[in-house]
Amino acid sequence: MKNLISIKVILLSLILLNCTSDSDTNDVIEETGLNIEEQQTEFDRLSMLTFWADNIIIPSINSFYVELNSLNEYASSFTSNPNPSTLTQLRDQWLTTYKKWQHIEMFDIGVAEEIYFKNRMNIFPANVEKIENNISNFDFNLDDSVNFASQGFTAFDYLLFGIAQDDDEIIAKYSDSSQNYDSYMLAITSKMIELTISVKSNWEGSYRDSFVESTENTATSSINIMLNDFVFYFEKGYRANKFGIPAGVFSGGPLPDRIEAYNGEIYSQILALEATTAIENFFNGIAYGDPNKTGLSIKNYLDFIESDVSDKLSARINNQLQAGKNKINELNTNFKIQIKENNHEMLLTYDAIQSTVILLKVDMLQKLNVSVDYADADGD
Repeated sequence: MKNLISIKVILLSLILLNCTSDSDTNDVIEETGLNIEEQQTEFDRLSMLTFWADNIIIPSINSFYVELNSLNEYASSFTSNPNPSTLTQLRDQWLTTYKKWQHIEMFDIGVAEEIYFKNRMNIFPANVEKIENNISNFDFNLDDSVNFASQGFTAFDYLLFGIAQDDDEIIAKYSDSSQNYDSYMLAITSKMIELTISVKSNWEGSYRDSFVESTENTATSSINIMLNDFVFYFEKGYRANKFGIPAGVFSGGPLPDRIEAYNGEIYSQILALEATTAIENFFNGIAYGDPNKTGLSIKNYLDFIESDVSDKLSARINNQLQAGKNKINELNTNFKIQIKENNHEMLLTYDAIQSTVILLKVDMLQKLNVSVDYADADGD
């Protein structure tokens, strides 16, 4: 009888112990807000958005703003004392700042989208006729959409390299204040700073938190909008504007006057390669200004979804990005010369980049369950 009682006591103890263990486990699950299955299948979208904001987007905007202020200082020095030395210094700073721009143009989100930031900073080709009319009459409104192509980097490009045949003539025009070239340059620089301050303040204010906290998978969530902006920039701002349009892909023949930095043509390859680096870094989650610092990225998101796949889409995208970069490196540093002397190589570069568009726009967005939110104007 005693043995039977002992067995019952042991069984009761085991049952109570098991109930306590289940209760503790349930407490842990309730604290995390996730069940076991969700813990194993949810990608950390919050951490990815946080890394994008704090380690890529905001630092790149801040770095650009610093260089833009330096550009303004060099512009003031040059217009106050136009000479070969101050002109060279200004051109060097223009290129430095222009390269920084390549890292933020793709982030057309928030206030940047509202104020048409990218259109006012880097729409090319420049509207030379409009620029000259503005300078001649000095009656213009840079906030008017008709002036989008007469300001920003492309207008600066014209003012630094295109207003005369040689440097002596350029310096002579700036030495005569009555011609207004100096005043127009400073007006453009001031507007570039004003626009950048708006974008910078937006990100450093409440927009950063609302961007990071928007972790859901909807058409208006941060990740979906950012992925669409990234693909749109790659397809239009990068593939079409830098390569396809100048090479004549969308027209009856080559259009060398449509290259980026048309007047400072020797820098066209440099700018394209800088943009390529910016694209690769964002896709792979490499912090701006620190290649040794990485965080959750589009690549990680794809790898998470394809955890059981050996031939990963992210690897194919990176391989194709590298193929495109290799083709860019084979081009003449001056895209104008490249198009005029051997446009076939420019077209091959476009083709290599186009292969990446398909991987990003079709394969990647499908994997991530994101719908394209912009109209496709050229049938890709």
